[in-house]
Amino acid sequence: MITIGLKETLLSLLLIGGGRHLGYVKQQAFEYNQTYDFYHFRNIRYAAPPIGALRFRKPLPPIPEAGIQHGNISVEESACHQAEPPAEGTTPFGETLGVEDCLVGLLRSVSAGDDVPVLIWVYGGGYIIGSKEMWGDPARLIQSANESMIYVSINYRLGAFGWLSPQNVTDIDSNIGLHDALAAMEWVKKYISRFGGDKDKITVMGESAGGGVIMHTITSNGGEGKKLPFQQAIVQSAAFPPKRTQYTDRNAQYNQFMTLANCTTLKCLRDAPTEVLLKANYDLIMNHGSLDIGNFGPAVDGNYVQDIPIRLLAQGRYHHELKGLISSSMGFEALKQFPTPDSVKNDTFEVLFNRFYPLAPEALKLATYALYPYQGPGVPEWLRTSAFWGDTNISCNGAWLVRSFQKSYRYVFNVPPAIHGEDVPYTFYAGPNPSIANDTTAIIHQKFITDYVIHGEPRCAMGACFGQYGLSANALSVNITEIKVIRDPWASERCNLLVHLMKYN
Repeated sequence: MITIGLKETLLSLLLIGGGRHLGYVKQQAFEYNQTYDFYHFRNIRYAAPPIGALRFRKPLPPIPEAGIQHGNISVEESACHQAEPPAEGTTPFGETLGVEDCLVGLLRSVSAGDDVPVLIWVYGGGYIIGSKEMWGDPARLIQSANESMIYVSINYRLGAFGWLSPQNVTDIDSNIGLHDALAAMEWVKKYISRFGGDKDKITVMGESAGGGVIMHTITSNGGEGKKLPFQQAIVQSAAFPPKRTQYTDRNAQYNQFMTLANCTTLKCLRDAPTEVLLKANYDLIMNHGSLDIGNFGPAVDGNYVQDIPIRLLAQGRYHHELKGLISSSMGFEALKQFPTPDSVKNDTFEVLFNRFYPLAPEALKLATYALYPYQGPGVPEWLRTSAFWGDTNISCNGAWLVRSFQKSYRYVFNVPPAIHGEDVPYTFYAGPNPSIANDTTAIIHQKFITDYVIHGEPRCAMGACFGQYGLSANALSVNITEIKVIRDPWASERCNLLVHLMKYN
């Protein structure tokens, strides 16, 4: 999806002109928003439909389309196939939805030639759910900018359609979802000038899995090869289950998917009806927890993903051309996994350690137990286990990102209960609603984002100022009652240790 802010006087010009000619397609704006002064383009293809022989393959360039495309397709008919375990609730559209032909974007925009900054949103959802339009309306976010900007959001493949990474299966591409996102970002860089955007002023922003996608893009190919198609990043709670080896689980995931689809070959999977694969994907995700075969996300493949990102960052093997970034964490990322002290048993910490780092030598295990010392049952053990889970899957990702760039910023979202994902309504704040504990905090949060997109620094908003991370590891703690500078809680030996532990993941 793309949103472009236009002067009202350009409305008739766009309608008469028939939209934007991109060479392979002529795209008409779906609507003009008079309230917020932008054109809304929906469901613009950035890649060829990933069906048939292109299933489980990297995306290819979009194919020509005849006539004028209006993109008037519902979310259910444009989102990528997805399913969510009942334990996690359901999407706003039910347990399953989506299509295979989903490699499209949304755009809200200004007029060609305006050369305004661009923000690309990459959604989260555990690599199994989400869509370019699912988590919020960006109209108020765009309006919070003091200058014009363009907003783009993209789809990428989910679940088994995007994240199967079996070992030694040569006719299937690993980490397809990452390649989808890269293709979409490269599409923006190539075509955004047709919508009034500046290809040299592109910021990408993503939360949770979306942040994980961006982090893997920053460390893609170990920093070698093509330059990034963006200049800045806002990475919110970058999350992914580390998969450096775990070949047994990865192969079991692939084999189970074939079994559920009643297939024994990859050709059978490519020839199978969409409905069969959608059901197999659903059943596989319902098996989450059994050898983690329902647990999707990026995996080290030795090529595009050469290692776990924090290890690549520590080794200097990442794209240094990125001008800078903002990195954030929630105060208590793991509360969804461990909502109460009763959810942690006496052996939970050890079970997690062996699950995350099954090959770790005894010396590293002892070092881990020293940095996460046992302090008694109940609340202390709950806090210890939650910290370990959060550091491994989310928080130390943000800490390593922010320390890897000279011009970087860090904030900790501490609005209670500060659970993973609860900052998203503040990003897409549109006015008072039950998800927002403090409207002023939401307004400030949006202003930091748009100031960064427009000016390359988050500046000050309503008296709250955002300074650089620097050698002092400065972070902004965002709460209901105050916004203040603190030392980054994850500028710690724990995150340093994880670089060594991840070798044995």
